[in-house]
Order: sequence, then structure tokens, then C-alpha cells
Amino acid sequence: MRVWVGEYRASIYREGEGWTGAISLGRRPDGRRCRLKRKAPTQRLLMRKLVQAVDDLERGVWAERDYTVERAAEDLLTVLAGKELAETTVQTYRTLVDRHLIPQLGQVRVRILSADAVETWLLGRAHHLTTSTLRIVHGLLKRALRRAQRHDKVARNVAEFVDTPRGRPGRASSSLSRQQAAALLREALEGGHRLGPYVAVGLLSGLRTEELRALRWRQVDLAAGTVLVTRSDRFGGDTKTPGSRRGLRLSGLAVDALSAARATQAADKLAAGADYRDQGLVFAHPDGAPLTGAQVRDRFTLMTQAAGLGSRWCPRELRHTFVSLLSDDGVATQKISDLIGHHNTAVTETVYRHQLQPVIENGAERMQNILAAY
Repeated sequence: MRVWVGEYRASIYREGEGWTGAISLGRRPDGRRCRLKRKAPTQRLLMRKLVQAVDDLERGVWAERDYTVERAAEDLLTVLAGKELAETTVQTYRTLVDRHLIPQLGQVRVRILSADAVETWLLGRAHHLTTSTLRIVHGLLKRALRRAQRHDKVARNVAEFVDTPRGRPGRASSSLSRQQAAALLREALEGGHRLGPYVAVGLLSGLRTEELRALRWRQVDLAAGTVLVTRSDRFGGDTKTPGSRRGLRLSGLAVDALSAARATQAADKLAAGADYRDQGLVFAHPDGAPLTGAQVRDRFTLMTQAAGLGSRWCPRELRHTFVSLLSDDGVATQKISDLIGHHNTAVTETVYRHQLQPVIENGAERMQNILAAY
């Protein structure tokens, strides 16, 4: 049976236990017929579906009626993975989608997703996520729906109509006290941890944790006791800013820690033989593979616990501790700014305002002297 649905001609026929309707949309570029099909158990319900299909066509939306939020998010992540984004960034997005988007909205069809549903979802996540993370998750949904719009899977992006609510307060970075830093340094140097040299060098030099993960032996001169910071574990391998490229003199304890790391790595190479994946990294897995930020955080927590400091600390706070203890000991802000690779003191004073003291002095191996009695 042939009928007209609006301006479109449709065929209706029995198929199996129900009815099928097919709207003719002309020919594809390859010459094949293009038809939009709907199925229903009764003719009346089928006609309703065909009318809805025509309405969708006129609004530019008809493909994949059952396209869900989960599929939209997965399609977005696939596209992002193929772009020039850091692998860690894509993995972070995937983790956020898997934990905070798909469980709540994943099975909702994008065609019937409402702004109210998005708002309710965001308010529910606000108790679990910081404001900045909430903005990222909300942004991922907006981008997924925006892509769905471009591919005629949804008429409008309802996520654009909702404001991101305020999330829970984030944990501000802290710094270890002199006694705590000394306890951690002692654990790093004497506790037998594979990550011990990493922590010791981070604490004694103020290097960013992503700079430590990307540090290569060609940047280190153990005989001269210096390190040249030219890379970081960021997309493209460059440092955070051009001012972050710097040369630093290492303290004796830091040189000792790096020497220990080199000896451990030599043993790793001998044990792994041809399977060793040598990338020239100072800090790596036993097979030479790079360390990820998550792996460093997990091992760092084990070290702080072993040092009696609990599990609340994270690796980036080594750098905060470096700034805090030097400032407490009277090192000038300008000197600290140079050591940690800031373009000027204004950046240092903004980022580390809680760690700085208004005292001006200078010193070359002050950090080691501070912790000399560890």
C-alpha cells in the first residue's frame, strides 16, 4: 500500500508479525534507492512513527533514531583520539565519560534528551566533582551533541542551554613542613623504593613532576652536578612555557640519587636484555617504558605512608615544598622564580603565594642545607 506522509511518498506493508513503512528519499550518489524505514506492530502506530520521521526530516534529523548519549560520547572520543591530543588527555576524557556521563545519561536517546535531564545530571555530579572537572565533563557532553548535530542525529544541543553549576571545593596544594620533608627525603634515599631517586630529585630541585618523567640522561651531567631542563611529559614533549627551559646545579644528595637510579637502570638492562625498551629516560619501568602520572602518584603515596606522612600528599607538592622551604629560609623570590622556571616573580607570587615569605636572601645549595639533618 502506498500513502503520502506530508510531501513524502511511503510504502506500507506487512512484515513478520507487524508492519513496515518505507519513505522514499530518492537516489543516493551511487544510484541506489535511499529509503527511511520504520516498524510497528499496528498500522496506526506505524503511521505515527512515519509522521514523526517526516517531522524529523524537515528539521534535518532522521538518521539513527536510537542514537544514544553513550554512542555520541564514544564517537566523540574516537575523533579526539585521532587528533593531535596527548594520549593522557584522551585517557582523562575517557575516564570522565565512563565514570560520570555514561552511567547516568548513557542510555538516553539524544533525540529525547532534555535540558532538564542535563541540569539534573550536572547537579548530581556537583557533589562529587570540583568545578573545573565539572566544566570538562559538561563540555564533553556539549561537544558530543554538537557533533551529533553536524551529522543530523539531533536537532538541537540541549547541553548548551544549561549552565555548569559550582562543584565541590578542590583540595588546595599544600607543602610539607621541614620535618616532614626531611622524613620523606630519608625514606626516598634509604627506603629501597624504586621511585626514591625521583622523589629525592624532585624535592631537592623543584622540578615539575612532568619534567622528571621526561628527563633523559643526555640532559644530566653527573660529573658537573647539573641538569638541563628542556622537555616535559606534555603533548609534543615541550616544557610548560619557554621560560621553563633552564639549567640547574644539583646538590650532592640529588647527584647521589641520580647515580643510584643509573645503577638500578643498568641492572634492569642486564636483566631484560634485548627486551629492554631503551628511550634514554632517567626514570622508567624496569623494561625502560615511560612512567605515567598515575603510576607515579600511586608509588608516591606508598612512600609518604612509609615515611609516616599518610596518603593525602601528591607528587606536585614536592615543588610546593621546594618553594616553601627556600622562602622560609630567606631565599629571594626572584631566585626561587629562576630555579623553578617561571618567567617572572609575578607568576611565582600568584601560584605559590601561600608558600612565599617576604624575606630576601640568596644561596646555592640552601635546600640541601635545610634538610642536612635528615
